[in-house]
Amino acid sequence: MLKFYRNAIAIFVALIMVSGAILYLGYTKSNLTASLFPARDDNYLWASDIEPQSPVGKTQVTLRNDVGAFEYEFFLDPDKPFPYAHFTIAFIDSIQPYRLVDLTKYSSVSFKILCDPKNVLLFVLFSFDDKVTDINNAVTRRVSSTAFSCDSHWATVNIRFDELDTPYWWLGRYGFEHSDTGYRLDKTMGFAWVNSLQSPLDTPSYVKLTDVKLLGNDFGCVYSAVIGVVFLWVVCLIFLLRQYVAVLKVDIREKVRLDQPLMAYKKLSIEPQKDKEKSAVLRYMATEYANPELSLEMAATALGVNRTKINDILKDELGLTFSAYLNKLRLTEAARLLSENEEANVSEIAYSVGYNNVSYFNKLFKVEYGCVPKTFKVLYPFKEIS
Repeated sequence: MLKFYRNAIAIFVALIMVSGAILYLGYTKSNLTASLFPARDDNYLWASDIEPQSPVGKTQVTLRNDVGAFEYEFFLDPDKPFPYAHFTIAFIDSIQPYRLVDLTKYSSVSFKILCDPKNVLLFVLFSFDDKVTDINNAVTRRVSSTAFSCDSHWATVNIRFDELDTPYWWLGRYGFEHSDTGYRLDKTMGFAWVNSLQSPLDTPSYVKLTDVKLLGNDFGCVYSAVIGVVFLWVVCLIFLLRQYVAVLKVDIREKVRLDQPLMAYKKLSIEPQKDKEKSAVLRYMATEYANPELSLEMAATALGVNRTKINDILKDELGLTFSAYLNKLRLTEAARLLSENEEANVSEIAYSVGYNNVSYFNKLFKVEYGCVPKTFKVLYPFKEIS
């Protein structure tokens, strides 16, 4: 049995390590990432653009660099009520200037940015609206946005798509209700970084942008990993349970075999002994073990032998004290009765071998044989141990 426990511990340790590896792999696979810039995911081709392409009053945008990082400058005309300047990446294909991209498996977009001077910009998502958008007319794209701050130090900005709202000016332009602020993430047309009403006017503004990524989670990978781990544990537990039953069966069979010389129904096979006291003690216990009132004091009185002498006799002959030998006799006989009688009642057997407390009997039996009486009766029929 000790060997089984050692093997079981080794299996559990290995199982924990394998489970951890599977869950980590599932978690890693669940993290979706698509790089838009500077590395480019082939599934999301795009082209950059600026607006306005030529100065409108004093408002203008100039793209300075698009290798490794986007660098652009803009200047907002202070004499215009709502000067507008932005840098855009629009999804494209080989047929038309705009492509509808499904980004529903992603939850956010991440990018690194710095601004000089400090600025408040808008991140804008352009999407196709079934009611008003003309695929070839950029002005009709639905606009959804949120604001963020940037300064002269690099900062990583992560914007969740569920934080974006369609502004009231766009809804009012096309006759939508102000509550209709949602958009179609499965029909995304592109992204833009746009000045806000808090952007500085009449001041050159510099923006540097890189490491643009789409981020998301595929929880199917996590669920698959969890299911795989649960299945692995169930299989291993079933295997260990079967091994435990097999080992327990062998262990108990050997235990019963070794205890058979003590069985009351075999009269203990006591050989003639020169010492009458020894013979008297052993025979007395063999015939009186079922008496629930039996004690060392009672035996000493009945036999006329000193209590210490009785314990010395049992330790010399069997290596057991009076109480240990008494329990051994009772439990050995209980094991015989359980395995010999298919319809045997555990409580009746406990009482018949001298135990008034069934719970105590069950506890002692489990310590002796490694399982409770009911399990013993199922696993070890008399034909296997006799």
